[in-house]
Amino acid sequence: MLTKFLQGINRRLNRHKLLIAKYSSPETVFIYQMGKVGSTTLEKSLPNAVHVHAFYSKNHSCPVRLQGLAKFGLKHFIYRAEQEIVDYLLRRAFKQRKHIKVITLVRQPMRRNISMFFHDLDAYLFAAHTNCLNSRNAPLPTRLQSNSILLDVFDCEFDHNYALNWFDIEFLPMTGVDVYKHPFDTDQGYGLIKERKVEVLCLRTDKLSGNVDVLSDFLGKEVEIISVNKADDKWYGEVYQKFVQAYSPSFARELKMKQSKFVKHFFS
Repeated sequence: MLTKFLQGINRRLNRHKLLIAKYSSPETVFIYQMGKVGSTTLEKSLPNAVHVHAFYSKNHSCPVRLQGLAKFGLKHFIYRAEQEIVDYLLRRAFKQRKHIKVITLVRQPMRRNISMFFHDLDAYLFAAHTNCLNSRNAPLPTRLQSNSILLDVFDCEFDHNYALNWFDIEFLPMTGVDVYKHPFDTDQGYGLIKERKVEVLCLRTDKLSGNVDVLSDFLGKEVEIISVNKADDKWYGEVYQKFVQAYSPSFARELKMKQSKFVKHFFS
């Protein structure tokens, strides 16, 4: 039993060492953006890329999922401590690089939010039925399984502001780059930024296929885009399409998104 336990620790340590080494490698390009913006497609197209959604656990896109990854009971504290230590080492490896090349993607926020919601659908249903996020006055009874339950859970449990704030709460503290201070071509769907040792290529997901040349120039080599991880290809594809057709945001929520600096900067 002890031998198996020690072997498990050794495997995890080796996995962490390899990851830290990749973050430090001069050849590594970072695909650094919020989840569900098409980054998996880009990652599959760039073999030397590292895919990052959040360097800080507080910015994890799904708090319930983060807690689940850390196990329960005593294991919770052990795994959470391990996660925090590894996150710190990865942040240090990233910031100590002499040169940092980052590709970041943006997507229309409501579409991104719906896609993210379905990606973690089990976690949000769990949150609604347990009220572990304290988003309701009382947990949603499990006997309630009406057709509108997903609309209700999306409205109450999902963080609709995450996409609007991600560049301020996550990207800026790590890179020192405020993307909103740099021009972005909304017609072409990309923007190039160079500040000190950081180079950033910001791309709109819906314009990605038309900017392969820009991407290739940024990386200094020819790139072929391989499309993967589409919602239509997943088990929830049919439900996802029905949800997209049925969901209508409140006037206040839609207005907040339209007036956000995120939408004005990247989509106006």
